[in-house]
Amino acid sequence: MLPGGRQPRLVASGAHVKIARMKQDDPPHALSAAQVGWQASPSQKKFEYLRRYATGRTALDIGCGRGWYASALADAGFRVSAIDQYNQVADPRITCHEQVISAPLPFADRAFDTVLMFDILEHLDDEAGIMTEVARVCARRLILSVPHADAGPLPRYGLTYLHYIDETHVREYTIERLRDVMQANGFTTLHIGLEGQPTIPLAFSEFVRGGEGVRQAMRYLITGLYKIGLVHNPAVAGDIFFVGERKG
Repeated sequence: MLPGGRQPRLVASGAHVKIARMKQDDPPHALSAAQVGWQASPSQKKFEYLRRYATGRTALDIGCGRGWYASALADAGFRVSAIDQYNQVADPRITCHEQVISAPLPFADRAFDTVLMFDILEHLDDEAGIMTEVARVCARRLILSVPHADAGPLPRYGLTYLHYIDETHVREYTIERLRDVMQANGFTTLHIGLEGQPTIPLAFSEFVRGGEGVRQAMRYLITGLYKIGLVHNPAVAGDIFFVGERKG
């Protein structure tokens, strides 16, 4: 479920998923560290990647968390399995395996048309072992996101990405290294790129005088400038998204 009680609307069309775009009227607000990150709420960017790239009729969500994306695929008619260390999935349509994510995975060869790995690979010690298993169980498409290792110009202003202070991360990635890892495991690159939200420019609003109403107006202004491209730095993005096709 999305903020405000909204649910993503998905429609299966052929072998691909179409996910209705949902309007985001309000800019992000200042949140505590416990309220931000991938556990806070579903990511509209990830729903967009599902809409564009999920394919087939069977799917596996590795590191499923609360099951937001697994449920979205189930809404589209996919038969969905999931795996995570703790089962937080309430959706009865999802078959969730509660176990540590490690090799070997408890699934048959080429069992899933689409495999999701959102915000999980960076937590796993055995990158080589798990990617060998992902390649084994994936029949067609891998959709994955990992934290970006390059903070660009942020450190000169005393800023960094939140994931840099996440002690559960084993590693971060550059685009080049992620591409190499995926290719070494038999995935051709359909898409790879940086993704991020305008949360860093929004920090400027905290320095504006006039109270919360003025600061909120500044957040709307910055968000508007971001949407039309006047506030943008393509090198400053917290995540790398990869979409790959299984060879063979």
